[in-house]
Amino acid sequence: MISDLLPRLASTVFSNIISSGEPDGVYLTFDDGPDPIFTPRLLDLLAEHSCPASFFVMGGHSVEHSDIVKRIIDEGHSIGCHGYDHRSTLFAGRSRILTDLSRSVRTISGIIGYSPQMYRPPYGRFGPSTLSVAGELRMRIILWSLSSGDYRLVSSERIVNNIVRRVKPGDFILLHDRGINVENMLTALPIVLEELSKKGLIPLSLKNLPAV
Repeated sequence: MISDLLPRLASTVFSNIISSGEPDGVYLTFDDGPDPIFTPRLLDLLAEHSCPASFFVMGGHSVEHSDIVKRIIDEGHSIGCHGYDHRSTLFAGRSRILTDLSRSVRTISGIIGYSPQMYRPPYGRFGPSTLSVAGELRMRIILWSLSSGDYRLVSSERIVNNIVRRVKPGDFILLHDRGINVENMLTALPIVLEELSKKGLIPLSLKNLPAV
């Protein structure tokens, strides 16, 4: 899928971009939250399966639901920025990107007590200014190598197939805990976790990244 190819290509060209990890595991990453309804349900499910994950939260939503952000950290998951209000940085000027990302970092660090070191640009789109600002703030840009397709209105069965048929060791799997299709994602996830286990793939969180 083109949505997977471009992030993987970017990580081979730019040293500050990562889209895959350790070969004995896979990484579940969730964008666009926190959501007051779906994120707690997702956290319950992850706890039930003893499954770590990584959340790329939006600054604006984090202000509204700081208790959920704290819960994400308290339950051992890792956290990163996904912009303040989900505007693309692809053609944005450096000043706007710096303002947006700095505001997001301040917001999240005020909740969890430290500055997040990971940034996933909205839509996975970025330009030279995005790379420059992320580097200045000493943040890694985290993309993905496998999209679940759950940002579209697709069935839970389709989400399972999108992941299980194509998953490889080390994949960063793109999922969402806020949006139009989270209910189907939550239905699919236990099945996905079972199939990953059958393949010997261990879910990991994005901690202990190498320093920028």
